[in-house]
Amino acid sequence: MAPGAGDSIADNTGDVDDEHAARGLQFDSAAARYDEFRPGYPDALFDDLGSLARLTDTSQVLEVGCGTGQATRGLLDRGWGVLAVEPGQTMAELARQRFSTERFAVEMVRFEDWEPSGQVDLVFSATAYHWVDPNTRWSKAASVLRPGGHLALATNRTVAGGTFHQLYEAAADLHATYAPGMDKGPSPSAGSLVDAVCAALPDIGRLWGVVDPTGDSTVAGELFIEAEVRWYGWEHTYRTADAVGLLSTYSPYLALPTDPRAALLEGIEALIDDRFGGAVTRRYLAILAVAERRGAER
Repeated sequence: MAPGAGDSIADNTGDVDDEHAARGLQFDSAAARYDEFRPGYPDALFDDLGSLARLTDTSQVLEVGCGTGQATRGLLDRGWGVLAVEPGQTMAELARQRFSTERFAVEMVRFEDWEPSGQVDLVFSATAYHWVDPNTRWSKAASVLRPGGHLALATNRTVAGGTFHQLYEAAADLHATYAPGMDKGPSPSAGSLVDAVCAALPDIGRLWGVVDPTGDSTVAGELFIEAEVRWYGWEHTYRTADAVGLLSTYSPYLALPTDPRAALLEGIEALIDDRFGGAVTRRYLAILAVAERRGAER
């Protein structure tokens, strides 16, 4: 199922009227900002991915929800072929423009609706798998994996420490005024997050419900063997415009009406300039979970 450079983006999104799917598609309206401001992932994560999933230079990867390609480059740089499914038209187009290689293709379709032409070595998703229908996400992944194939999920979690955390505290009144009900509780410490993930093993579904607070803990059950987990601490300092641009790509901010969102982001911009000297540092814990499909032929 190797993708070809001439593959086109097929419009197979089907019915996306349900609330869950519609929320997932809201990022397409901010595709350019998403491409500019969303962070990538540590190189070590992809190195470990290759080892844990036993990938080679002939391996074929299905990436679920590639966005504009923040994680895709790490896959392609290691020589793997990547077919991506991405329901957002603008995001899919940007990803296709970015990666002009015969080892990459993208189809504009939800994973739930995608019809595979064969099985792959790896199903991979970075900060996107919570948008897949929880009723089918684990069975669908297992069904498209070859014997011995793996499911790998990655994300960046914001953790305590750094001035970005202090910024949220300073912006509490702004959020209460312009976004009442938006949950901006304190970020967990890296240690407490690691402990919670370990406690959720062995099921990759249960542990991913802990890793991704916007998802749920629907269990994968007997479809996958015990997941192996790796984590990577890192941080990045954002100037004012970049910090505000980053926030503007997140689901709670995208869901706000235009005027309150603009007022909230303008207030946060002023806070960064006035109280934080025009820059804030965000601490991340990148997390990778890899699980082999159960019943694999050795």
